[in-house]
Amino acid sequence: MNQTPFTSLTQCTARIDEYFNNYLPKHENEIADVESLADFLGTTREALISLESDKTYGFEIRKAKNRIAKIKKQLAFCGKIPAAVLSFDLKNNHGYRDKTDDGTAAETVVIKGKAKEWSK
Repeated sequence: MNQTPFTSLTQCTARIDEYFNNYLPKHENEIADVESLADFLGTTREALISLESDKTYGFEIRKAKNRIAKIKKQLAFCGKIPAAVLSFDLKNNHGYRDKTDDGTAAETVVIKGKAKEWSK
């Protein structure tokens, strides 16, 4: 099943430009985000994210998501959205990770000896 909301790369770039240049300015209370873009394009968040790896549309989708992340970072820097909200969004919608989330195994620290006594 084809989940691509576009028929061509030209249409893809035009629709994304329309979202940023026409839709968002007319809806001043709406902040750019992945779900909003997906809804505007007539698709889902999951389908939009999967398009990032598409050979035809992937780069344009990644650029749009980068632009959304930029907008949200600027809002957070100006105190208009909480940093925790930005962090959550960047991790869940933009692929950002904490350094400990890099998939490598964390080192285990084992304390031998009289640890039970030290904890008293």
